Amino acid sequence: MAVLADGIRVLPRFARSANVERDSGQAGPLDGYVVTARALDVVEQIAAIAATKLSGGAWSLTGPYGSGKSSLALLLDAALGPAGTTQDVAGRLIAEASPTVGELVRRAHDKHQTRDVGFYRGLVTAAREPLSHTILKALHRAVEGVYGEIPPESELAAANTLKGALDDMKTDDPRRIGPSPAALVDIAKCLAEDAPLLLIIDEFGKSLEAIRDSPAADPYLLQQLAEAGQGAGLPIFILTLQHLSFEDYLVHTDDTKRREWAKVQGRFEHVSYVESASQYRAFIGNAFEVKDDAMRARIGRWARSEARTMGSLGIRELSDPEVVAACYPLHPLVATVLPELCNRYGQHERTLFSFLTSADPASAASFLQETSLADVGTLPTLGLDTVYDYFVANGTLGTLSAGQSTRWGEIATLLRDAHRLSDRQRSLAKTIAILNLVSTTGVVRASRRLLAQTGIGVAGALAELEAAGIVTYRGFADEYRIWRGTDIDIRSLLDAARQRTHGKPLVEILSAVDQPGPVVAARHSARHDVLRVFARRYVDGREVVPPLDTFSSFDGEVVLVVGSVGTVPTLAKPSVAAKPIVAAIPNDVTDLENAAREIAAITDVLEDPVVERDWVARRELGERLAQARVALEHAINNAFRAEACRWKLLDASGGRDLSSGRGTAALSEAADLVYPSTPRIG
Repeated sequence: MAVLADGIRVLPRFARSANVERDSGQAGPLDGYVVTARALDVVEQIAAIAATKLSGGAWSLTGPYGSGKSSLALLLDAALGPAGTTQDVAGRLIAEASPTVGELVRRAHDKHQTRDVGFYRGLVTAAREPLSHTILKALHRAVEGVYGEIPPESELAAANTLKGALDDMKTDDPRRIGPSPAALVDIAKCLAEDAPLLLIIDEFGKSLEAIRDSPAADPYLLQQLAEAGQGAGLPIFILTLQHLSFEDYLVHTDDTKRREWAKVQGRFEHVSYVESASQYRAFIGNAFEVKDDAMRARIGRWARSEARTMGSLGIRELSDPEVVAACYPLHPLVATVLPELCNRYGQHERTLFSFLTSADPASAASFLQETSLADVGTLPTLGLDTVYDYFVANGTLGTLSAGQSTRWGEIATLLRDAHRLSDRQRSLAKTIAILNLVSTTGVVRASRRLLAQTGIGVAGALAELEAAGIVTYRGFADEYRIWRGTDIDIRSLLDAARQRTHGKPLVEILSAVDQPGPVVAARHSARHDVLRVFARRYVDGREVVPPLDTFSSFDGEVVLVVGSVGTVPTLAKPSVAAKPIVAAIPNDVTDLENAAREIAAITDVLEDPVVERDWVARRELGERLAQARVALEHAINNAFRAEACRWKLLDASGGRDLSSGRGTAALSEAADLVYPSTPRIG
């Protein structure tokens, strides 16, 4: 029988990591490269300056391991390199992503007449060595890239200076301290006077670590080079690629060194290089190649059905049939969670490409080789259970911090020690585990409805896993959880706590669980340049509200009516000179009351001595409490929104309607009434 690999293959380009020194000047590493929005932005910044100015610039790219910084460096190297296949491939990739940026690259070559010979390009990978050595290597590579070797001084004025610097770097003579910064700056300027100079230092964090650990290290060389290419300087372009900012690497050094490096970093434009989930799915789509039209049509039919399902689940990013088809053989749920898994528990793009291309038994490449493909029927897909096997079996857990590995370790141990599970039960448990690891809130969680779309067949299996103690159902979140439960009957404790709070007035409950902050009468404050701040608190509609203390630091008070809804509180001892008291009277507080009483009940249970000794129960209650607080915040916003609430200024007549204002506008109206002659400052 045929296998999936007969109709689909993983493109070779994704099988290895990029290396700026090894891959410089080659077209192969660009095969299938996706020019993301972040990459395009960097290319555009450099090309725009090169196309319109005689000077250069300096950029510092920070991004996590495996985020594609090195691949971007190779794209720049190819686009700004000499004429040939490599330049053509890079130009085509950039132009397809943005014709405007592609035109900027062409104009940059035309301005400097480098269409044939290209820029001087020095790409190096930093090591824990003096910064001058790394810069010298980059300059040496730039010269060799154009001339093949160091030419005579008649062709390159800085040739002897470069040779001398290389000799200084290699010598063991203690009287010679290595290449001088002045010589390196002279070499860079000499090259830039002939053609633009592009210096890219990958893994620059290693240089920063060496500087941090060496008391004699001087950052001024990098500052000089950056300044030489800025303002009215020469076309010198510097790009450093590292995982953290300069200051993060030097956080534990003395204040003097940090101040010196702050000056250097000020010469560099910082770029945070982190891709979005949609870009990860674009990477996935470019990793697979469908070999024939029949297979492509079959995938298209499958994708249309799956996209409708994802749309019905509320997963909008996978409701496009073209996106779903591009990710085949991955199940759409796998394409949904992979970006988060790789970012949170792996090394970003590097982990993604390893999962897609490696020889690991749980990789996508192995799935293609080992999965049979019938001529008719449902297409097989790589599911979340296979993703679980890959992330557990390939050693990912060993690279995680203690905080990250807690969940992984608990889940892996539980499933490893679970005996007598059928294949279907184990696959379903692994699927739930992956969803638990990436879900926080939202639709992508292990709900019964979503699990029914995994293709595993959940009928009966969920109940069996619950009976075996492998999964538990959290009704408040509509989610199955894989990790261990507790012997404490949380539901009974919560029911009892809800009964205890049932007889308490809502104003008492709300005042205990939420302390509303003060609010500014914005319009009045802006008009008069005098800040008017109102305190806020909850009251019952039948309360007699005392006037605000004359010496209070607040200019007024907002009373939020949550008991005896629809009634207006009475103002005690009304006075013309009193500070304003504004009543906000909502039409409906049902959701507000439910959320507040739920928080009160959960807080009560958390204080139970039995619960305090059970960390699993505390964790579940903590999750419930977080959910309830979110619900309370939404309920407060809804109850006191403009169209659901009346605003009255409490006075001797019982309450004057603030009909022209709502919310802070109503406070401004109240402030205008009480402080009508506020002097304008200035």
